[in-house]
Amino acid sequence: MKSTFTILLTIILSMAIGLSGCGSASKQASAPANSSNSGDSGKDGGKAPAIVVPNDPVTLTFFVSAVKLTDAEFQDFFVTPLQKAHPNITLQKLDGKLDELIGGGTTPDIILTDNDWFQPIKKLGIPLDLDGLIKSFNFDLKPFVPEAITAIQHLDEQGHMKAVPFRMNAGAMFYNKDIFDKFGVPYPKDGMTWDDVLAASRKITRVESDGTNYVGWDPGFPDAVESPFSQPFVDPKTNKALIDTPIYKKVMEMIKKQYDMPGFLGPKSKYTYGPNSFMKDQNLAMITEWMIKMTGPLIDAYNAGTFQNWDMVTIPNFPENAGKGRHALTSLLLVSQTTKYKEQAMQVIQTVTSPENQLFMSKSDSIPVLTDTNITKQYGVNVPALKGKNTASIFKFKWSQTPPPNLNDKDVQPFIRALRKEIAVNKKDINSALREAQDAADKKLAELQATQ
Repeated sequence: MKSTFTILLTIILSMAIGLSGCGSASKQASAPANSSNSGDSGKDGGKAPAIVVPNDPVTLTFFVSAVKLTDAEFQDFFVTPLQKAHPNITLQKLDGKLDELIGGGTTPDIILTDNDWFQPIKKLGIPLDLDGLIKSFNFDLKPFVPEAITAIQHLDEQGHMKAVPFRMNAGAMFYNKDIFDKFGVPYPKDGMTWDDVLAASRKITRVESDGTNYVGWDPGFPDAVESPFSQPFVDPKTNKALIDTPIYKKVMEMIKKQYDMPGFLGPKSKYTYGPNSFMKDQNLAMITEWMIKMTGPLIDAYNAGTFQNWDMVTIPNFPENAGKGRHALTSLLLVSQTTKYKEQAMQVIQTVTSPENQLFMSKSDSIPVLTDTNITKQYGVNVPALKGKNTASIFKFKWSQTPPPNLNDKDVQPFIRALRKEIAVNKKDINSALREAQDAADKKLAELQATQ
């Protein structure tokens, strides 16, 4: 009996060792070194098993929708790091319009957009639920900006991750030092209120004897001013627009003070100025805008020697929103449900959100999606145009909560932005303008609801 037991035990141990050897010889997933991908998954706190991804050469199509990504950034932030981490993956950047590409039978494997422009893509049924891949890849979301993760979770009714953040955006106020010097007005500073901005603007806004129209501040879009209040565009319970509200009344009353300043309206009732007036014409003293919209052109102007004497401060606020930034606007990467290469697409996401790549991006001029201060404090250090600028102001305020989105947000937004002309040019009273915009938006929503 003893020798029989010994023989059986030897056989069992031999089989176990053989199976273990087979498992260790299996091809494992190839993932870039990424400390953010080493977190625990599962209810028991253990790590999920590594996913096996073939190393065969593949080409993934890549599309940029409604956000800015220069050709140089595509090469530096995507192509180059992928060649190092996953040389078998090639990204082919597509041009054109998304709906036309899809109509022609081409749905991109990966799409870069932001959470404000996610809903039109969601309407097309494109985004893949990434929860399973995030778990399989041990992809830790804790190092990411928490407001960005929450904003993406809000994009899905069940809170699933339909995308992963790629880089952040933030609001700031940019100002032209030469104009402030010309009129002897103190430079703006961090933590200003809108009343402070209006007070400075009154000292600048005018038409000079030579006909030059100087404008102290361009208010921009009302919904951008409203952003720290985190009010949705659409009431989820009633499917009615949220335009004729106390918040937008407060915003428009403040903006109207700028519109009413002598010299604000330009030739042919010009009432919007924007980045061109700030950087090219250089007759606009202050502009409140998103960083991604401004930094690229400002760097180009610096390199061309056409505009260099500018700086920036934190986004101004109403007193009740002191210390708050605009809502968490994040450029994000989503994967198409129709892709044949969802695991390889996840490898792309791993690579571009790795600490190494995020540090490189931060040193350029991209606001990182990781909260590591060793990365954020390096923002812009490799960009001569940003040397000596108040770039630390970007990180002084936390992002405000992103309100729950609605599929029809982008259909309501134009009615809010049309308020500017009604009040600045047509001199309509605020209550009437808000009520009419509300009625028009509600009519549009009812029409959309009937067809959806």
